[in-house]
Amino acid sequence: MSLSICFQVLVLTISTTTQIWAYTDGVGTQCLGNVLRVTIHGSLLMGTHTDLDVLNGTDVINVSPLLATQCGYSQNTDPWGNMLLYISLQHCFAQSRGDGMSATNLQLRTYEPDSERVYPVSKTCRLPQWASREVLCSHNYMEVSVEHDLPTVEQLKWMAAGVKGGSSPTSGPGGMKSPFRLTEVIFYTPQDKTFSPMELSRLGYGLHTSPTRLLIRGPYNTTVTDNQEVAGVPMAIMRSSVVYKHRWMLSLVNAEVACPTGGLTFTDNLIIWRLPRHIRPLMSFSAEVVEAYMGLEAQRLDKATMSARGYSFYATDDHFVLEMPMQSPEGYFKSTVHRKRYYISYSVEPMIELLWRESGDSAETRYKVLFPIVTPPMPRLPHATVYSDPEEGVFKVIVGTFLPDVELMNITTESGVMTTAEAITSGFDIQQYALSNGSKVFSLQVPFSHPTASKGNPNVKTIAYTLRLVLGFLVLPEQTTFSHPIVLEAAVEDTDMATVSGSCDQQNFHITVQYGSQGPNIETVIGDSVLTEELAQHYAFSDNGTHFDLMIPFSSPDIAYEAVHSSYVRARLDVHLRSPKKGWNITHFSLACSFPTFIIACSSNGSIGALAVKLEAVPSLNPAQLALKDPSCGPVYSNDRIALFYFHANTCGTTREFKDGVMVYENMATLKNDQNAKTPLSTNTEPQYRFRFSCTYTVNASKTLAFSTTSQSKVPVADASMGQLKVEMRLARDLTYTQFYSDGDYPMVRHLRQPLYFEVELMQFEDPDVELVINNCWATPQGDQTSKPRWDLVVDSCPNPEDPDQTVFHLVRSDHRVLFPSLVKRFEVKMFSFAEAEDSPAGQVVFHCSVVICDPRSLQNGLCRGPCASIQMGTNEVKRGPRAAPEPQVEHVVSGLIFLL
Repeated sequence: MSLSICFQVLVLTISTTTQIWAYTDGVGTQCLGNVLRVTIHGSLLMGTHTDLDVLNGTDVINVSPLLATQCGYSQNTDPWGNMLLYISLQHCFAQSRGDGMSATNLQLRTYEPDSERVYPVSKTCRLPQWASREVLCSHNYMEVSVEHDLPTVEQLKWMAAGVKGGSSPTSGPGGMKSPFRLTEVIFYTPQDKTFSPMELSRLGYGLHTSPTRLLIRGPYNTTVTDNQEVAGVPMAIMRSSVVYKHRWMLSLVNAEVACPTGGLTFTDNLIIWRLPRHIRPLMSFSAEVVEAYMGLEAQRLDKATMSARGYSFYATDDHFVLEMPMQSPEGYFKSTVHRKRYYISYSVEPMIELLWRESGDSAETRYKVLFPIVTPPMPRLPHATVYSDPEEGVFKVIVGTFLPDVELMNITTESGVMTTAEAITSGFDIQQYALSNGSKVFSLQVPFSHPTASKGNPNVKTIAYTLRLVLGFLVLPEQTTFSHPIVLEAAVEDTDMATVSGSCDQQNFHITVQYGSQGPNIETVIGDSVLTEELAQHYAFSDNGTHFDLMIPFSSPDIAYEAVHSSYVRARLDVHLRSPKKGWNITHFSLACSFPTFIIACSSNGSIGALAVKLEAVPSLNPAQLALKDPSCGPVYSNDRIALFYFHANTCGTTREFKDGVMVYENMATLKNDQNAKTPLSTNTEPQYRFRFSCTYTVNASKTLAFSTTSQSKVPVADASMGQLKVEMRLARDLTYTQFYSDGDYPMVRHLRQPLYFEVELMQFEDPDVELVINNCWATPQGDQTSKPRWDLVVDSCPNPEDPDQTVFHLVRSDHRVLFPSLVKRFEVKMFSFAEAEDSPAGQVVFHCSVVICDPRSLQNGLCRGPCASIQMGTNEVKRGPRAAPEPQVEHVVSGLIFLL
């Protein structure tokens, strides 16, 4: 019989393998005994969302974690982008042909913002002969398949007729079918526990019976799993009897499985894995081991390969022992962060395969263990090599070494924190270099005159320059962070360096450059333009020998526009001084001012004028392509910097609203419809540019403006202010987030090693341009959010890096229940962190979260720009619009009481 199982969607995390495979369109398959291995090249998966489907005839079924455990699918990943799948040949949807052949049909679907690709995988594997008992220990499940020898219909007829042995040639295929029906399963843990097939399915077990074999498959940690030590090795053991019934007859088929969960020891350069020589209760001490192999990633290795790689596989009286060096190319090193410090660990996936038969018995057992190993974290303190050149006036330093999954995220100076991009803009020269062994280093060069460097005089002839930095690093894809401080010092002869100063009036920037001791032999860069003689005269250049002055209009193309307000434009001038002879930066100067400017003009006759300005945040914008809500209403004038609109309040899609005795007319300039067009799979919900403006008129008896609506905006925009909002947090029953616990289900009981799936939603609000961001989450023993002790789960929008098992954010997609994914956040609390904490909660816990309701376009919402906010927003890229939104609204949500066992 076969069980009916509910399947949910699994979003697979993408990783890689270092093994070189033969690929067909980037997908490779290989039959390895009773396992099919599928390898997907990382080039197919980079930057995409991925689903794995299994094909059952014409049905397409998404693989979920529950389905993977029940049906025999597991995966492994590494940091470079490839995926490795292991599939049992006896998986739920295998098409068995009865001659040792098993066909598997899968498809891998990848999603990009504007496309979907499907990669089919079809493979038929032959196992020459099934052993009487097949045991497979994989990453997320253990399974046992045994011959059940149940009497067929024809055999029962011959038995009823009194024929000795009850055997007879069958009359056809139908005669091979047994009339016995699987009714229940008895587990010995060691107390007897009986379950129906449906109850077993809810525990995460798969149960399948064919005319010749019985298979049970399930997870390692359940109430029917017994954890014992065999020869000093921790083992997960499941002992069961499956009950078959037919009329007044009853038959029991025993099925036992034991899989290792430990047995590892580590030295500085060696991994040692021990497997019991006699795997109790599967084999007796008199059992004869016929074959014993070791391998990697489910594939056996021959002796020559083992010797070349430095592997050793041998047997003692009590164990099979596998020794592996940590430098083997079949494994890989991975960066990790522990207590804010940089560590690395080594991962490898060995296999041990045995074949044995009991003394005096011809029945054989094939036993295969796929055992992913990750070594304990090994500290790797970054090392800084300083090679500053006083003559060049530049600090130089190399920091390393790091694995390829480490990125330089930010730099903290005494002036504050800068992202890498901001540091480069301010004058830092930052490079990364790959080394021959696969690791990498970062190099930094900073001029002594940089504003973040301090200057002192140790004596009358020299100047001491000091630059204190803290480099912030990011480990991918976990998004964990660590930092490393560096102090750079240099002493140079006392010279008067060139300096820049400036001020603003109502229309212009005024800049003064003091030459210093090097005289006029400097190169000046205004914005992105080198100051030539022609440009200098355009900017009213004047020179008196010790310095020169410039007057630069704020409308100059060398000026960057940062923000637009109702009556002024915020503009910035950047000035760089460089040494043309030595090629290094002398200093950098930046000045930002607000200039009164016509932005919106509201006439008493209902005419409206509006000036849209190209901002620094949207460098690719062509102002001529802007249009109002009615796409036919374009600018009356435009150039590469501005677009001017002039229209009447009852045209161009202008909307009208009454507020407190006034009438407000509102319109908005965005890119034309052909520029905003989105494909059905696109997740970009923000246009590249949006400029909202409004005019307010007092309503009285003497004058009323005519009004009609010609079109409506297809791009909803968050209002500048919001009323009272409601945020709710609820607990999902599983990872699918389709069913939730109600208030009446609290208090509830959970085990320390059982994950919790939370969902937070901004209720009764429909605006896709508002983003809900989880700022902090923590757990306390009481409902009071300030009660002690406190366990932090999310800190500043990021999973708590101190957690050994960090909180995981799950991507939210639109469906029949979730219309606006930006208003919903989902995360999974790994209860392992409580189990391993020194101050683990005793008895009960309540979960709290502070959430922020954000306008993603705001440049000023600090809480909305947490280091991991973009991860929570998923593919909803944060767009910076032409106006500053109000301060974000912070809400607090709390769960019900949960008792921990």
